[in-house]
Amino acid sequence: MTQTAVSTKMISAIVVTHGRLAQEFIATAQKIYGNVKGVYAVSNDDSTPQSLVSEVDAIIESGGPDDSFVIMVDFLGGSCGHATLSVERRRRNVRIVSGVNLPMLLAFLNKRADVSFERLPAELASRGRDSIHAVDNDQL
Repeated sequence: MTQTAVSTKMISAIVVTHGRLAQEFIATAQKIYGNVKGVYAVSNDDSTPQSLVSEVDAIIESGGPDDSFVIMVDFLGGSCGHATLSVERRRRNVRIVSGVNLPMLLAFLNKRADVSFERLPAELASRGRDSIHAVDNDQL
């Protein structure tokens, strides 16, 4: 009997933000779901644009050959966004979703096993947008 290797293809998330926002999003998600695997925080604190790129690249390199990564960034116009775009341009297994918020991260944790990598970024962006509301108590 011959054993074949089983591919454990995984979709991971890299949350890249200014300050400690990424760490706090992940810590909050862990309070809801418990310990989560395959979710990484990257901060621009004390980082140059190149060191941000290097940190994201190192996380991706630590994954398996069939792994994919969704990078959730706070906004595209700053150093975090520029660094993630630099990484995404060079890699086929990376997609970016900007405007990260907690509902987006929770949706990632809920859907990554059930939604294809190709479809997942659109699902996350939709969930992130759908969670934003201007609340007017007079209209409730």
